[in-house]
Formats: sequence, C-alpha cells, structure tokens
Amino acid sequence: MDRTVPAAVEQHAKATPDALAIERDGEQLSYRELNSRANRVARELLGRGARRGSVVGVHLGRSAEWVIAVLGVLKAGAVCMSLDPKAPAERTARAIAAARPVAVLTGRRDGGTPPEGAPVILLDTLAAGPEDEENPGVELRPEDLAFAMHTSGSSGRAKIVLAQHSWLSEGVRRGVAVNRTTAADRGSWLAPAGAGIAVHEVCMLLWAGASIHICEPDVVASPVDLRVWLLDHAITQTFVITPVGEALQALEWPADGPLRLMTLGGDKLNSWAPPGLPFEVAVSYGSLEAFQIANSLHPWETRRTPATATAADRAAPPPVGEPLPGVGVHLLEEDLTPVEPGAIGEVWVDSPSLSLGYLGDPATTADRFRPNPFGEPGSRLYRSGDAGRLRADGILEHHGRIDDVVKIRGHRVEVGEVEWALAGHSAVRQVAVVGAREEAGPLQLVACLVTDGSAEPRELRAWAVERLQDFMVPVAYVLLDRLPVNTSNKIDRLALPPQGWQRWRPAGPYRAPEGEHAVGLAELFTELLAVERVGADDDFFELGGDSLLAAQLQTRIGERFGVRLGLEDLMGGATPAELAEQVARAAAAGAGIEQLAPITPRTSH
Repeated sequence: MDRTVPAAVEQHAKATPDALAIERDGEQLSYRELNSRANRVARELLGRGARRGSVVGVHLGRSAEWVIAVLGVLKAGAVCMSLDPKAPAERTARAIAAARPVAVLTGRRDGGTPPEGAPVILLDTLAAGPEDEENPGVELRPEDLAFAMHTSGSSGRAKIVLAQHSWLSEGVRRGVAVNRTTAADRGSWLAPAGAGIAVHEVCMLLWAGASIHICEPDVVASPVDLRVWLLDHAITQTFVITPVGEALQALEWPADGPLRLMTLGGDKLNSWAPPGLPFEVAVSYGSLEAFQIANSLHPWETRRTPATATAADRAAPPPVGEPLPGVGVHLLEEDLTPVEPGAIGEVWVDSPSLSLGYLGDPATTADRFRPNPFGEPGSRLYRSGDAGRLRADGILEHHGRIDDVVKIRGHRVEVGEVEWALAGHSAVRQVAVVGAREEAGPLQLVACLVTDGSAEPRELRAWAVERLQDFMVPVAYVLLDRLPVNTSNKIDRLALPPQGWQRWRPAGPYRAPEGEHAVGLAELFTELLAVERVGADDDFFELGGDSLLAAQLQTRIGERFGVRLGLEDLMGGATPAELAEQVARAAAAGAGIEQLAPITPRTSH
C-alpha cells in the first residue's frame, strides 16, 4: 500500500492548496481548508484518548462535515463508524453498544438528534480557529482498521463490516484507474452518508484530487431534478444506484454536456441503456466485503457498454464486466469445487481488498470468508451469495442471489432482519419475507405471516415502519393459516408469496375522488402502484409508494397538469384529495414547468 486516502488529501493540500475539494449549495471548501479542518478533528480525538483501533462514530448526513469527520478519524489512526441520522434510534443504539466508540462526531445542521451511549463532539465547536496545516503524522498501516460499516444481517441484527486501510486503498486505486478519474473531474455525491457506496464515491474523488459536489436528498430522489442538477453543476462523472440510473438514461441529454461517465451499481441491471447517449454508462460490481470486483469499463479497449454493445450483446442483459486487475473470481459449488466452464455457480472473490469480517460475529465471518484453496497460503476467499457465470471471453454475468439477500432500490437487505423486526410483534407466530415482483415492476418485499388474529396489516406495517429503514418496510402483508414447508420441513420460500398476493392498502370507507385534479391523481396512483382502485383519501406511501415511485409521480403530475410540485410537497400530503389542492394552488400561482429544459423520454433497447 503506497499511500492512504488521508495521505492523498495531504498531498493535494500541499501541491494544489486552493483547488476545490467540496461544494454544496454554493458553499465551497478547498483542499487546504479540508485538510486543516480534518487535522483539527484528529487532534481533538487524540486528545480524548483515541488510539489505533479505537472506534469513533460519525453521526452526520451527506455533507462536507461528514468528509471532514471521516478524514479526521482516519488521520488519528482510529476506525470510522458512519451512523445514519435517519436510521431508527434502536438500530443506532445497537451499533453503539456493539462497537463502543470512544466518541461520536456530529453537527447541528446535518447530525439530527445526537445519539446516546458515547461522548458526543459537535463539529461546530471545532470549525472556528486558526488553520491547522501540520498533519498529525500518525502512521497508518495496511492491516489497520479504517471503517466499521453497517449492512443488513440475516440474524435480525445489522452486521458491522470491519474494513482495513488495504481494503480502502486498493479498492479506491482500482476504481480511479478504471474510471480514468483525474483532478479535473467534478464528481457527484448522491449516496446516503451511512452507505458503503458513499465511501466509494467520496474516497475515489479525494484520491484523484477531484472536486466533490453534494446533492440534496430531494433532488437525488427525482431523476428529472437530478438530471438538471448534474447539468447545472457541470458534473463529469456520477455514481447512481441502478433504478435511478435506468430512469436517468431514459431522459434526453444535450450532445455537448459535461457528463462523461455514469456508473450504475447496487443492484442488478436488467436492460441496456439506449444507444447514442453522450456519455459512457458503466456497471460496477462489488460490496462492502469485497470492494471493486468488476467493471464493464475494464479493459477499456474491449469494454462492454451501451456505446460499444453490438446487437448480439443487446440480446442478453448487460454483464457486469471483467474482474479488475488483482481480483480473482471463482464460480464454485457448495463444496468449493469449480463449476463446469460456462455454468452458473456461486461467486467467490479473491482480492487484496477483502474486508476483515464482521464485528462480534465469528460464525458468520468464518462462513463468508474461507481459506483460499486456489491462492497463496494465508489468502482468503469471500462468499458473495451471488449467482454468476463467466463467459468464454472472461466477462462476468450476474444471475441474481442464491441466499436470503434481496436488492431493494439499490440497498442490500437480508430478509432475516426484516423478519426479526416483524417477529417482535406480539401477534406474530411465524413470518417469512421474500422478494417478489408485480408483473414487470421492481423487486419488492412481501411479508407472509401467521398471526393469532389480533393484528391487522395496518398495525403490522406501522410496527415495521417504526423499526426499519424505509427501503426495508414490506409493501404487502399476506396473512396465512400456515407457511408452506418443503420436504426438509423448512419454510418453502419458492412457494411464497402465494398467487394473487396484493399490496397492502388501508381499510376503511371508500370515498371516490371528485374533481378533475383528484380523479387524475387517482389514475396516476393506479398506474404507478398497480392497484385496482384508489380513493380520495388513500395515501400514496401507505399503498406501497416509495421515494423512487414518488419521483415518477412528480414527473407525471408535471406532464398531466403542467405544474411542478416538489418532493417535499408529496411527502407532506400524499392522498389524491390533498395533492389536488396543491396542484390547484400551483396552477393558480403559475408554478409551471416551462422553465425546465425539455425532457423527452427515450426508448430503451
């Protein structure tokens, strides 16, 4: 490991001190300022007893302060544990109890309610004062821990992945090389701060000396608004979760726009982007446990992207590309023997950027990380849980999951965590959560339950909303007399959900929509949510809507009524009756969409 991410920032601060490092809503931070403020955080932590291996929580949203805090933690030689301010308090409390951080860094603007269980340091109190250009000089070794990051857990508790500096540096170096990122790039930061993808986005840009441009959550959730933001901020490369990327690709883009690369990740890509887009579209494959496995840009000369795809390529779903240099991909049977050439098997990864394992969970660590029978003594293989196929030309195809993990809106969800939350309800006797699709729609979570009859789906859904992050809340609650079992007397998940399952919808008297706006909005609800009937008082989100569907609703409202509602308007009142009033007010106020650049849907191939 020739350098670390903090060392890269220190080099940029010395060589190009005034170069733009971070920009958010007009506020800018140079590399000199970024490094200086991170030094101040590091000294504060060292003064409070942080040492090599000490865990420090970072309880902040997507912000410059998050980057400052993370760099400060790493400069002190400590381990950064990013805590999502929007996560349920119970989840945060469990993480703090498990990791026992020496301190939690937070802020008034982006930190939410400070968590309990550890000393809290407000970054606001460290922001003022003279510049601190003297780096702490703490030696960072490849084997030292750098991050402790949450991922969904099959036992019902979120797992905490432990990652070393070698994991970070090797993965970032490969990502910068394959994306051809340079100091001239202007990169977006779209992922939630607590997600592993955020580390990928931010650290690659810092490594290259590029500038990071932070997008607000309501814009990220709307492909239409995000397209405008990317163009207005002259973004040259962006990383988006697959569902958002698929929506962005369907929009019209200027031929001479600044964007040169859009990378999709976090979920399986099912269709090619249309030809003729004025930028490259890449697929990135990896996880917290195995950073930067494959990319469709590698190798550049034979890359498989929409710009180079032949008619034969487009006859099948897009592949994830060739394994990156230094990464070995093995397709194995359960007994770790290789599958036949061209056959589908489980993806096992041999890489210098494998994480260490899971905090306090030696059994899962031993199951997922095995001695490598194909490599040097002491090397390891990571069991991904993905099904894949290696083509004769070395290209890796993704064929879904083989375990109890599903991808929902780009997030990896172990259904056991959702089941554990629902099983905590006193009425629930048995529960199985599976991924299912409504016709050709996106994958959704469906909860199949056996109860004592004392709880209706509304109550079960409310219970889940209080305990799970929004993307983990099932859209349907199917009550059964018993769960089906297979010949091994285990729950037969292949038989779930039963045929005819439907999204949950609130019970109550039906009131028909009245007036042009309410009737039209009910029709839009029906189209987007695939429900048969929508009443005037039916809530979009209670019917199964989420932030991505809300963004589509926002677009269709503009197309149908010629007005523009913000996503915050949809969140504030999301029934046809309530939204009809907002549409009427917007129309009266002249809040039209004429000011937007034309956005024409494209036909995907």
